[in-house]
Amino acid sequence: MLHRKSVVLAYIAVFSSLSIILAIVRAEVPFPPLPYLKFDFAEVPVMMVFMLGGPVPALIAEAIHWIGLVSRSGWLGPTMKFLAVTPMIGGFWIGIKTRMRLLGRCKGISLKETLLSGIIVGIILRVIVCTFTNIALFLFIAPRYLQFAEITLRAVGVNITSTLDVWIWTLILTGIFNAIHVPLSSIISLFILRAALKKIPAIARDIWLLQL
Repeated sequence: MLHRKSVVLAYIAVFSSLSIILAIVRAEVPFPPLPYLKFDFAEVPVMMVFMLGGPVPALIAEAIHWIGLVSRSGWLGPTMKFLAVTPMIGGFWIGIKTRMRLLGRCKGISLKETLLSGIIVGIILRVIVCTFTNIALFLFIAPRYLQFAEITLRAVGVNITSTLDVWIWTLILTGIFNAIHVPLSSIISLFILRAALKKIPAIARDIWLLQL
């Protein structure tokens, strides 16, 4: 048990530090319709912690990531990121546990199908939470972002005739962005994990996801 806790703490320390480094060097790709949204590869180390250590260590790693970003760039952007990643982690956990409960007595449970359940619920929760956080952002926290969104939408050729159009298009495109980001972060993490297992198969006994 002590060995397991030490391993998990190591995962948190290493991967939360890596997520902060990736954020600092801006390892990200803009989402073309709304370029201020970025596919952020700093999420990948957090998902690695989820697969290696479970949901609680992943949430701790994301909290450390958030603290690191707040200390260098203010609270708004990092908090919006935190409120996107945490429901994704929670959704993954709910999806995996639900599938295991429904099919736990079956012998043919597929890891890929279990992960797919996590991705689907992770998408749903992340999109719902981010929709509400964006509404709060545009209404109460920083209304100027809605004007910026309008300029951006017009620049990429979206026909805007009213403020309502800006709201609708922004929320739809933000939802699409978040729906893409969940499998992107998850699949990259899974490929890295599989590559690590091929090189060091002995680590399998310490991987949370494989112990399920």
